[in-house]
Parts: sequence; C-alpha cells; structure tokens
Amino acid sequence: MCLAEETVPKEFRISDPLPYGQTPIDYLGSATDNPVGQLKKKLELGEVELSFDPKFGYLKSLLKALKVPVESQVLVFSKTSVNVKLIEPKNPRAVYFNDSVYIGWIPNALSIEISAVDTQKGGLFYTLNQDGERPPQLSRKSRCLSCHAGTTTLQVPGHMVRSFLTDKNGKPIEGYSRITHETDFSKRFGGWYVTGSHAQQPHMGNVFGEEDRQQHKKNPHHRGTVKQLDSFFDVNRYLSPHSDIVAQLVLQHQVHGHNLLTRVNYETRFKRFSDAEDQLVRYLLCVDEAPLPGPIIGSSGYARWFESNSDPAEKTQAFRKLNLKTRLLENQVSFLITSPAFKQLPAESKKRIYHKLHELLAENESRQLNLLKQSIPEFKQALKIQ
Repeated sequence: MCLAEETVPKEFRISDPLPYGQTPIDYLGSATDNPVGQLKKKLELGEVELSFDPKFGYLKSLLKALKVPVESQVLVFSKTSVNVKLIEPKNPRAVYFNDSVYIGWIPNALSIEISAVDTQKGGLFYTLNQDGERPPQLSRKSRCLSCHAGTTTLQVPGHMVRSFLTDKNGKPIEGYSRITHETDFSKRFGGWYVTGSHAQQPHMGNVFGEEDRQQHKKNPHHRGTVKQLDSFFDVNRYLSPHSDIVAQLVLQHQVHGHNLLTRVNYETRFKRFSDAEDQLVRYLLCVDEAPLPGPIIGSSGYARWFESNSDPAEKTQAFRKLNLKTRLLENQVSFLITSPAFKQLPAESKKRIYHKLHELLAENESRQLNLLKQSIPEFKQALKIQ
C-alpha cells in the first residue's frame, strides 16, 4: 500500500463509536443539564419534597415535580428492561414521559427508573427508591449504558423503543430493535399494550403467547383495536387504565429524534462528522415518515395535553399540532426543533442545520419554511432573512 493510500482519512459513519467518557463530553462527570438533575439538587438541598403514597410510592409526586402527565402512560409487557423478573403481561411496566423525561414504574419494584435527555450528555439514567421509610433519593446509574449506548441508540447514550412479539411470560421472540416514525405501522407496538382506535391496519400490539402469535400470523388484525385492558391484568394497580396509541406514536417519534440530536452534538464537539446532521434534518422535516393507515384516536386525552403543552410567548404551538390521519404532525416540522436539546446544540452545528433545512425547503415557499421563519428567530438570523 502506498503512503498516499495510508493517509486518506477513513470515512466516519454514524454507527462508529465515540469516546463519550472523555473530554469534552465527560459523561460520568457530575455536571448535568436536565430536569431530573435539577430535581436531584433541589431534593438534596431540601428545596423540594416528594410525598409517598402507600399504593404508588413516590410516583404521583415525581410526575408532578417533573411535569410529566399521567395521560402519557403507555404499558410494555416485554421483558426488555432491568426489571425482567417483574415484567410480564399480567404486570406490565408503565412508562410516562414528556419532551425530555422518561419514567418507568412497575408495581412492587424497589425503585422507579428515570431517564432524561441532558442537553450536553444525552441520555442520563437515575433511580428513585420506593421505600417510604427513607427520604427519597435520586441516584445516577451508569450500568444502563450496557444497553443504552449501542447501535440502536446511534452509539451515544440514549433511549430505545423496540417491538417484539413475546411468549406468554413476556420473553421477546421476534421483532425489531429500533422503532421510529419511519417504521411501517404493521411492525410497531410488539410487546406493548395499545388502547384507542385506528384504521384497519394490522400491528403487533396486544399479542403474547404462542396461541396469540399463531392467530396473529393467520389474522394480522388479531387484537388490533382494544378499548379496555382489564381482561389482561388488574388495571386498578396503575394510575390509568390506558396505553394510549397517540402517546405511543409521539414516543416513537421523539426517542430516535433525541438520539440524533445527541449524536450531532457529540460529533460536533469531537469534530468527527458522519451524515448525522443530514439524517437529523430529514427527521425533523418528517421526510421519510411512514404514512399512518388512517384516522388515529387516542383513549386517555394525551393528544389534548400534547397540543396544549407549549409556551404561547414562544409561538411554538404550530409544531405541536397533530394530524393523526395520514401522519403524526400536521405541519411536518418536529416539535424537537424547539426542545432544549436542539437549542443547546453547538452554534456551528445549528447554523449548518438551519442552512440545510432552508436548502431542502427553498425550492418552493412551503408551509414548513414559513413556519420556521415565523416561529424561530434564530433561523432567520442564521440565514440573514428579513
């Protein structure tokens, strides 16, 4: 091999690992910038108190402190988290979330699992003890990275939504390790309960056990639409009887979006560039989104919460308007463009992203371009648009 060939830089891919434990990320360092880290400090200083409930432990109080709605509850029965011994179809794991925090709760678990999208470090993971005889204590956990920092999360600390058909106990058998808004509807929701209604398009939700799986193969619509879950487990053990389909669609969209944001952040700070920015731009504009099969109607009221959860002063309501007929978002610009994780991207990266967004949209004066101009002053400043 000649010297010229040896010195050609190796192409860097989005699947290549980054040394996030090192400077400038310093993932294990104490500095954080996320709502859970802020709550942790306030608890330690005695500025905030969490109240203990005999039935749910600190869950209700935690949701309130982190502004996470009960309506966001989605229920997963596949054994794909740290509490595999507790999770099963009769005892699913409840997941609650907002734009930057995820909370996992299981009846009888010794702790609540919490994760947050940190603006500088990506996914950070915590637990909160469920022992009412001890003061509540949020503890950071690094062991979660054994699953939450691999190929599925773009090799950065992040989050996952997966879809697996399971046996009768919830053990995954076959399915998909990464679900995003680009995933065909028929491949989604495996290992999850799903409530609400949708057009007659099959999916993998509400199915477990060999008999169910065989029935699903013969009739893909088997258990597709479920309005109540009380025939599967005791819903009174949970804060809500729902596992809302609209909440699941938003969750599937935002998790991969968060991972892309973290990947772009890391690459910029390490000065090693793949096509992550291009992928993020396409994702923010929902370019490759799989079409919805028809009208989607949730069951818990989550859709109302989602659309109303914006600051009118920032003019971001339009990013949260749902379509739920042919696609998730009416205006096809992700609300993640207004998130702290996007706002705190390195300035040089944001400027490139704004230019790439403009380049994709500039051929015609599209609704998306007008929305960006009207709602994000920084977008106009970056492009020197009057």
